[in-house]
Amino acid sequence: MRSIFSELITSLSRNKSMTISLVVTMTVSLLLAALGLLIQSQADRTERYFGDRLQLQVNLCTKNSPTATCIGGAASDAQKRAVQEALRTNPEVKRFDVRTPAENYEQAKQLLGQTDTGRKQLETLGPEAFPESYFVTLADPQKFEGVVSEVSGMDGVGNVNSLRKLLGPLFEILEKMRWAALGTSLLLIIAAILQVSNTIRMTAFARRREIGIMRLVGASSWHIQLPFVLESLIAALISAVLAALGLGGFMYVVVYGYLRDTLGQITTWVRWQEAFVVMGWTTALAIVLALVPTLVMTRRYLDV
Repeated sequence: MRSIFSELITSLSRNKSMTISLVVTMTVSLLLAALGLLIQSQADRTERYFGDRLQLQVNLCTKNSPTATCIGGAASDAQKRAVQEALRTNPEVKRFDVRTPAENYEQAKQLLGQTDTGRKQLETLGPEAFPESYFVTLADPQKFEGVVSEVSGMDGVGNVNSLRKLLGPLFEILEKMRWAALGTSLLLIIAAILQVSNTIRMTAFARRREIGIMRLVGASSWHIQLPFVLESLIAALISAVLAALGLGGFMYVVVYGYLRDTLGQITTWVRWQEAFVVMGWTTALAIVLALVPTLVMTRRYLDV
């Protein structure tokens, strides 16, 4: 075992520049992969928050609604039944889901609770300040004028919001950012694999005499391979740690330092829990990227 670690230290000192280059390449590729996974988590969270991309949100009147259709105050049971019947019989509507004032209040707590200002706003509000809402999924997302015009003028309806218009640009940006990060990461991962292969080839060539002697004295293939495997594994773990630190910096500066404070009214943003899960996946990816090419290439280049 001592000889193996001695060979490992010697190999690292000989290939210092190659090892540093490999760590840098793997760190950048893992960080981009982590950002892609984090963006996917954000897209999934946004979909769950808004009800799986529902297209319309019909909000009924509350006692303080200012619109002309809310002169009588909060929507009565008869008005609620009329609106539900209109949605149920409209051919443009595929289905609709009811969200109670208490459920809307809980959603507001998730959204506004991300910032100090939002939490202060919630202190003066209760469930009664929020409307009953109908989240409408359209049969054809492009055809919504009919249901909007029918429902928006009914008594008891405070307003009708198009979630499709609100969420469309957000999902489009998230999708483009995710694929850009993952695509760039894939190219860098390929570069890292080629770099691992090149490092092993050069190291094996530089140590061909030593490897030949080890073969002659009966050293096993695994004994010869192990220093190379450990070297790649160390580079991978260092890269994973650096990528995790980079992702942590992104969470602290961008997500918690900017997005939750300035764009907290749009959706709920990813938390540290999701970031830690992504860090775990990228660490596993780093280990795979290190071990698989190393084991394959050592079998090829160490056959002395």
